[in-house]
Amino acid sequence: MGYTRFGKFVRKLMVEKDENLGDLSDLLDVSTAFVSSVLVGKKSIPEEWLNILSDYYGLNDVEKNELFDAYSETKNTIKIDVSNCPKEKKKLALQFQRKLPDLSEEELNSIIDILNKVDN
Repeated sequence: MGYTRFGKFVRKLMVEKDENLGDLSDLLDVSTAFVSSVLVGKKSIPEEWLNILSDYYGLNDVEKNELFDAYSETKNTIKIDVSNCPKEKKKLALQFQRKLPDLSEEELNSIIDILNKVDN
């Protein structure tokens, strides 16, 4: 089985530092089998790996965005903890989940614009 986009990106980082799966598994404190399964898409990518990898490999902003894009492309499910959210925010999350597959490109871009304003 081939590597996912995320797996290819991480493998490139490893090659540049002359590292192997054992080195990466030590860094991430998981087994080499788990790392391998993540890189080929058999296991989900732990979100905390993004910061660990970014810090360890000293990624610049462009590389961090590329890593996040690869993570996003590979990710199939997303869990949102709404336990501490008010009722309206919970409804928003559920509605977003339900409507996401049917959003037009224009609607998607509008939502992204709104969310980007919140980040700034």
